[in-house]
Amino acid sequence: MILGHGYKADYDYVALIVEQQEDHWRLTLRDSRYKEEVVHEEEFATAGEAKDAALALAQHHINVEHNDTLLLPAQLSWQEY
Repeated sequence: MILGHGYKADYDYVALIVEQQEDHWRLTLRDSRYKEEVVHEEEFATAGEAKDAALALAQHHINVEHNDTLLLPAQLSWQEY
């Protein structure tokens, strides 16, 4: 059950969403170029832990899964909602 509280950051053509779900946090990647959605397999105890894992997930998805070149600096700017 999603409680409607979370964080969002964009990295290149993917959106990274960290949402609270009951007693844990989930990290979801939404890919606008390839129309994919990837949910990180781990359930995180805190939003900070999920946000810490987000950049690596985005970079792996772009560079390894789709063999696209990473052109952006390795940083995320989070917005709370």
